[in-house]
Amino acid sequence: MAGRQSQQKFFNFLQHAEHSGKSFSREELIVASGWKVSTFETYYNKGQITQFVTETGDGIFRAINTLDLTFVEFQKRLSQSKHFQELGHKCKSQLSKALLKKSRDNMMLALELYNRPSLENKLDGFVLLFCTAWEQLSKARLIERDGEDSIFEPANRKGIRQTISLRACLARLYADKDLVRKNIEMVADWRDQAVHLLMPELQAIASRIFQSGVLNFSSEFEAFSQVAFISVQHTGMMTIVGDFKLPAMSLLKTQYGAAAYEILELATSIQYEVEKADDMNFAIPLKVHLVFAQGEGDAQVVLTKASGTASDLNELRQKLKVIEKTIDLDKSHPYSQTKLQQLVNTKLETDRDQLKLEKCIPGRNKFTGRPELNSHCIQACIQRLAWQQCNNEYHYHAKLANRHQYSDSAVTELVKRITQEDDFVAKAKKMLSKKK
Repeated sequence: MAGRQSQQKFFNFLQHAEHSGKSFSREELIVASGWKVSTFETYYNKGQITQFVTETGDGIFRAINTLDLTFVEFQKRLSQSKHFQELGHKCKSQLSKALLKKSRDNMMLALELYNRPSLENKLDGFVLLFCTAWEQLSKARLIERDGEDSIFEPANRKGIRQTISLRACLARLYADKDLVRKNIEMVADWRDQAVHLLMPELQAIASRIFQSGVLNFSSEFEAFSQVAFISVQHTGMMTIVGDFKLPAMSLLKTQYGAAAYEILELATSIQYEVEKADDMNFAIPLKVHLVFAQGEGDAQVVLTKASGTASDLNELRQKLKVIEKTIDLDKSHPYSQTKLQQLVNTKLETDRDQLKLEKCIPGRNKFTGRPELNSHCIQACIQRLAWQQCNNEYHYHAKLANRHQYSDSAVTELVKRITQEDDFVAKAKKMLSKKK
């Protein structure tokens, strides 16, 4: 814009329009600004004047944020705006622009909270802020795509409209199996169902999920807003990943009592999901595996490299000779599920007194009336421990015969878990019933 008088005219025009609440056309705005059409289009598309004007319809605008400004402040902001793009300059809706700004603030606050060294347990607060930030960004995107009404549920009897949930937003923006969506939904599950189990001992494994979620947010935020989520000098704040080892049960029991079993199960399930996905969109991978088998559970040769390139692994692979060695299942995993049930019942009967078994086992033998695990109890326990999700120390799936087989370690582990946690079997049956 040429000259102080033209800027003054533009400022007066905007203030008058905002004070009167009147809209104006693109042509009126161009005349008031004193720019050429091409200059106006460039400045508007780059977001250099969207702090003062917003589009309400096709070629129709209204003025904002000018009534409390002096002309000197207006000049200063107009001059500064030439060197940066305002956040939300592409948003047609003021609501989506506001949500976009709030989403950035909440994710920044989540990172600041997580990176604060004085806090031992950062998980609770991070989870809440992380989910809020994603919900606000998702709703901003939906508003721009489908309109403001798209984020509201139908009004209730009192005429109050609630906005849709985070999961409903994600269902409209991502495919069912999208790992970005899965990452957010896992953290949302922790917020809704397991926030009381997010203890400091889980921080390292959870941070791999968080790190991917923050990187995904940064990418989605910039793609939508065309403004970087975080400045280059602050990118170190986003490094929140650490290595992870399952905490010892003895330590967890000392710290948390009976809840230790649930905490350990949550840690195990998180680790399983991370390893199964093996994708940066879901969780930061810390290791690269070179596996000579169809699946890692079937592998006889597994090479693990904590860091390195694909070329390093290819070079290593060329130098290897693979010797096939057949697993003798009759030695490693000799028991069917029925035999496993018999052995566990026998060991419980032999090693534990009647009163203890009555606490631990909900079922009774129909002839003797003594506590006894039935096939449903065993299946529920196996499902709760997630043994059948892969081949492991306790379970092996023989694909050719389509048969699940179990080891001596499985017998020992079931007896230990059932007697250490009195309601282990009851909880397992309840979980299996919910799944069905």
